[in-house]
Amino acid sequence: MKVRKETIKKPKFIPTYVVSVVIMLAVLFAIAFLLTLPGFALYISEAESECSDYQNSLDDGFFEIMDKEEITAEDLVKIKAGAVGYYTQTKSKCKIKVDGYGVFDSGKTAFLEYAYWTDNNDMDTFRSQLLMLADNKYLEYFNTPEILEYYLPYYNGEEYCPKGLKLEFYCTEFYADLSKGTFIPAEVVICKEADYSDYIPAGLKFRIVPDNIEGYTLYTSTNHHTEPEDNVYQSVNYGFIEGCEGPVTDEECKGFYRELSSGKGLQYEISGMNPEYIPFTTAYKKEITIAVVVIIWLAVAFAFIPATISYNVKKRRFEIFEYRRKMVDAMAHDLKTPMAAISAYSENLSNNIATDKREYYAGKIQEKVTQMNKMVGDILEFSKSENQSAVINKSDVDLGSLIGKIISDNEHVITERSLKVNFDNKNVVVKTDVKLFEQAVSNLINNAVLYSKEGTEIDVALDAGGLTISNISSEKLEDIKNLKQAFAKGSLSRGSKGTGLGLAIADNNLAMLGYKLDVRSDGDRFIATVKM
Repeated sequence: MKVRKETIKKPKFIPTYVVSVVIMLAVLFAIAFLLTLPGFALYISEAESECSDYQNSLDDGFFEIMDKEEITAEDLVKIKAGAVGYYTQTKSKCKIKVDGYGVFDSGKTAFLEYAYWTDNNDMDTFRSQLLMLADNKYLEYFNTPEILEYYLPYYNGEEYCPKGLKLEFYCTEFYADLSKGTFIPAEVVICKEADYSDYIPAGLKFRIVPDNIEGYTLYTSTNHHTEPEDNVYQSVNYGFIEGCEGPVTDEECKGFYRELSSGKGLQYEISGMNPEYIPFTTAYKKEITIAVVVIIWLAVAFAFIPATISYNVKKRRFEIFEYRRKMVDAMAHDLKTPMAAISAYSENLSNNIATDKREYYAGKIQEKVTQMNKMVGDILEFSKSENQSAVINKSDVDLGSLIGKIISDNEHVITERSLKVNFDNKNVVVKTDVKLFEQAVSNLINNAVLYSKEGTEIDVALDAGGLTISNISSEKLEDIKNLKQAFAKGSLSRGSKGTGLGLAIADNNLAMLGYKLDVRSDGDRFIATVKM
């Protein structure tokens, strides 16, 4: 089975650049992934450990309780606080069942840390008791639009797990039943942020009028500092609201399970959702976004270099392919014309034509063979000129004498076409390869003589800086920049009188000698300059 060769197409930079950008993006993202992998693994490990610690914290809160024969009202409040705290820390629901005392879940409620001194003059008499909201109907006072904006995610320095919302406040007045461990807020001050020693009021203050305070005592606090002021210690009544909205179902608490016993008759069970850690991409969203933007910019910038190299390689390959194709087409075209003429003349000779015509046709055949030999010779010379590794034998050359000789060799054509060559022979001696230089200059002068308008002048100027040859062209000058290409003829060059290799051979020879050939036009004047 024959495999068809791939056609070499002209490359386009934009597709090449896009492919280079895609490859560069893949490489940079792969590198970024490998660099991020250790940090990603460490994050997952720490997140799983942190979530496990939150589960263990539910047990830790009951160590003291487990050693008791029976628990108090405050112990029950702490159990409830542990359940809602677990939700605030992990946004996972749970239930705690204590034998003989009921079930406590992570449903939303409010707590108050009632702090006081039994003796204002003795720091050792500081006491505190955690109280729970007597009835959740009072939560409605904390759900107004003005207050809802102060519910903030719980934060303790770690961001591995999703956080539930928490509101902080303190009470200047409240009703409490210490035996039951419950309270009803009376005057509430909303905090921007707070902990057990620092309270920053948000400017929101409101009062609650309870509908039933039977069995409750009113407590007040006129100062809210833990440090003594004028040797008088006042209570600090710090409050917070946390937990999940709505009921907590058994279906929501089947993730993990604990059953613990103190050995003294007290048992409790903990069941709840396994906390899910925040995805790495969410935790480091800002950093990842910046990294992606940087990678894209780097890919766009750095891709230009390989894209340019790849494009130039493909372009050079295409140019060589086109060069060879055009050369073959031109050679075939140029050789086809004299061969067709030879065929016609030889066919006439094969017929019985008059004797006087035989000599004419034989002469024409010889003329066309000579033309073809000239073409083949030019092609061979061009092939040699393309070999930039050819040996160069430099010697001192008198350029003035060399150019004068070349002009003399073309004298019969110059006279035949009524041309005049203006050349001021100057004594310019350079070290160069005489054969290569002579062939190049001869092609330039022959070109000027062959394509000059009859009856015009050719100017040849020589100095130490180089050689300039200019003439009035007999044909329209088009596409000057391509004149130095091989087989540049017709509309690309100066007619069809030659093979189209003269300027190409001259350009190659001069390049091997370290010189530069420039061609340009000024109206109908063609100017060739050799810069040395």
